[in-house]
Amino acid sequence: MNDPAHNPGPTIPDAAERAWLNARLYATGHDSGFWDEHGRPAPWPDDIDEWRPVTGEPITLAPGEEPF
Repeated sequence: MNDPAHNPGPTIPDAAERAWLNARLYATGHDSGFWDEHGRPAPWPDDIDEWRPVTGEPITLAPGEEPF
């Protein structure tokens, strides 16, 4: 089983490192792990620091909102 206390998962790069990684993406096409709506590699999102892990609670979508 995956215990978050012992295996916290990958770290989020700080803003300076994300800028470097994004420049590398544009220069070399290196995959960031994020894709745009057309399926092309995309840079790190600026708001990645605000993302929170999934809690397992049900998600309520707005009417007409897509789940992904």
